[in-house]
Amino acid sequence: MHENLRSYMRLVEKRSREHNQAFGMLYAQGLYGACAAIIRQEIDNLIRVDYLAFSVPLADRDELCREALSGSRWQRCTAKGKLTDIRDVQFHTYAKNNHSWVSLAYEYSSKFIHLTNFWNYGVSDPLVTMPADDRSEMISYLSRYHGFPGHDLKMNDLFEYLPQVFEKIRSNIECYVEQKDGLLLHPLSS
Repeated sequence: MHENLRSYMRLVEKRSREHNQAFGMLYAQGLYGACAAIIRQEIDNLIRVDYLAFSVPLADRDELCREALSGSRWQRCTAKGKLTDIRDVQFHTYAKNNHSWVSLAYEYSSKFIHLTNFWNYGVSDPLVTMPADDRSEMISYLSRYHGFPGHDLKMNDLFEYLPQVFEKIRSNIECYVEQKDGLLLHPLSS
């Protein structure tokens, strides 16, 4: 019982360990854009595990994991009874409700998944093009969670905090993975 869920969580654990190794090597070489892309992939782990833990009834989790393990997309039943794929935006919405910082980390690390002006960080600081509210929010999160002392944020400042940001995401995932049968094997609380 729940073998697919257990196998899926082992897959999450394997991916997270590989991200951890890759992040360390990339950071040591000063490949910060690639580090941000690894952070975005680690957020992908977190948002999927959060979705399972907080929005999928226990009875349905093993089947969703079976679908993922067989290469199929996760699906849910709409109000009209039609099956539809669960998209990243839905995973993101559930994770955002559990981790307020996920939304901003997701948005800006995604800029390193896609080819954007953020990849020109060696020539100009792309944070100057960031909306002021987003910069303030990022400064607030970096201050609250990682001790950032400043009131202005430059790209080099952000690079300095990438390891702490990555570790926060990884440790949130590890909390799910390290539980013997995990939070994911318990029914949703009402």
